[in-house]
Amino acid sequence: MMLRISAWLAIGFGSALAVLEAVRNWGDWQWWPFWVVDYVAAGLLVAGGVAALRGGRTDWLAGGWGFACAMFWMSFFGHLGGVLEPGAEVTDRELMLTRVIGGMFGLTVLGFVSALVAGRVGATKNARR
Repeated sequence: MMLRISAWLAIGFGSALAVLEAVRNWGDWQWWPFWVVDYVAAGLLVAGGVAALRGGRTDWLAGGWGFACAMFWMSFFGHLGGVLEPGAEVTDRELMLTRVIGGMFGLTVLGFVSALVAGRVGATKNARR
């Protein structure tokens, strides 16, 4: 059950990430490494979710969640550092973006842990057979 939840969450999260990245950058694309990494994460999440649903494999799923988690860690704390910098003029848009990225970071942590636990449970079940 946990594997299915993690897999579906990965597919939904990865799909939303790809769309939101395009919306966020449309008309003003950042330097390419900053947006390509989001599409790599989205692709790994969707591929991992599909692989988990089709064959119960958790390696790609955990890898996708781990990659996304590391990416959002850096993004969240980078934004948070800018918001908390003394004397920084912080807009409402930047505050909202920091909150959204923080929430997405939290979801990646949840997804990563659930994929690891599901993989551990699956490995234990297979070892007993």
